Amino acid sequence: MLLIRPLRPDDAAAYRALRLEALQQHPTAYVTAYEEDAALTAEQLHKRLTPSEEALTFGALDGDRLVGIGTLVRPERIRLSFRAMIVGMYVTASHRRTGLASRLVKTCIDRARSLTGVEEVCLCVTVGNDAARRTYLACGFLPEYVELRYFKYEGRYYDIEWLRLPLV
Repeated sequence: MLLIRPLRPDDAAAYRALRLEALQQHPTAYVTAYEEDAALTAEQLHKRLTPSEEALTFGALDGDRLVGIGTLVRPERIRLSFRAMIVGMYVTASHRRTGLASRLVKTCIDRARSLTGVEEVCLCVTVGNDAARRTYLACGFLPEYVELRYFKYEGRYYDIEWLRLPLV
């Protein structure tokens, strides 16, 4: 049975390995470059995995093996605090098409619902990443708009689509 739980600083090594796998194998699914996260120090990783009101990373574990990750981030700015964002979603190839990604998304949504004042959850997906988009739509997200030329990788521009899930 797969367990989804908040990750902690002592999960940093497993998180780092899975995050780097995601960035290396699917570079156009993320704005972050592999080199950026590969350069993070242990202290930076520990800070990223320290639960707070502003950010919480969830991990899906198959036994002791981390096989999926997703982070819910809430802006610190007062005028943006009505919104939370899901970022950094990834599920290993061996655990895709099992519903795990949907479970991770729903866990992030449940966390957002528990935060006072959060009215919506947003996320973005690279245009063309149809499997991820289908997962988000199945979880209730609604298409908002496409942002053209959002990032550039190996000389090519990529568009992203923003999706939103109203909570109220």
